[in-house]
Amino acid sequence: MIKLLFFGALADKVGKQSMQAEAGQRLQDLIVAVGCADMQPLLVAVNQEQVHDLAYIVKDGDEVALMPPFAGG
Repeated sequence: MIKLLFFGALADKVGKQSMQAEAGQRLQDLIVAVGCADMQPLLVAVNQEQVHDLAYIVKDGDEVALMPPFAGG
């Protein structure tokens, strides 16, 4: 199992801040499965490191964070 974390507007869209999912899936497939494929651009981190390759296969125990881009000032 993996842990999915949602931040900002993504948490609002999904209706929760975290959930569990099966390991062995591509990040791209997870994003579609949780209903966030239309939320672009999207920042993705695995185990607190940003990932750009959405073909990455999540492994058992991974923590995946999905978040909208941040703006600061």
